[in-house]
Amino acid sequence: MTIPDEVSALLRGFPTVGACEQAFPFLSVDADGFPHSALLSRSELEPAVGGDTLLAAVASSRTRANLLRSGTAALLAVDGTVCHHLKLKLVTAVVLDDVLGCEFALAEHKRDDIGITMQPLTFRTSAELVEEENWARSARVFARLEVGRAARKGE
Repeated sequence: MTIPDEVSALLRGFPTVGACEQAFPFLSVDADGFPHSALLSRSELEPAVGGDTLLAAVASSRTRANLLRSGTAALLAVDGTVCHHLKLKLVTAVVLDDVLGCEFALAEHKRDDIGITMQPLTFRTSAELVEEENWARSARVFARLEVGRAARKGE
């Protein structure tokens, strides 16, 4: 399965400073079997080249531990009247600068549309947030994951 184009369009690229951006609920499962939620931005999510997998840069120690233990996650993305539910399976992971770089295969996608316009969780970006979240580090993580993907594919 590939990441749907309409989801890729919501996730691709880094936000600009001062923009109102969607915060994407990202769910993992803790050691006791309970859901664990995190909010990720486009600075932490990127469709892989070709769209067949999704890349993530995960800084939270709890979320990292959950992903490494279970190898599964879920992501929600809202676009107008549609809520996209993505079930993800961890394909590969790398650690760079205390961040877990993840490559996820899409296990399932549900496009939920009942015709009611929804308002996604949002936040406003700032220069301080760029530094605090270290967007440059996320870019390095994505680049490293892409190099690994290319090597596995023999490119």
